[in-house]
Amino acid sequence: MRDRSKGRRLFFISALFMVLLNFPLLSIFNSGATVSGVPVLYLYLTVVWLACIVAIAFFINRQDPRKQKK
Repeated sequence: MRDRSKGRRLFFISALFMVLLNFPLLSIFNSGATVSGVPVLYLYLTVVWLACIVAIAFFINRQDPRKQKK
């Protein structure tokens, strides 16, 4: 049962990040503006990519509270 719930969470995270990296949102950040000399689109892609990695790592390594030792 744990594998099924973990799979659902990972599917949700994947779907969320597919939406965040889809064209309509990317076009919002595709402007000539820069933040500290870095184009906004590059900054957005980097932040979303890192957030994806952190979210997946968090959900994979999260302990089941029912199985923790007291």
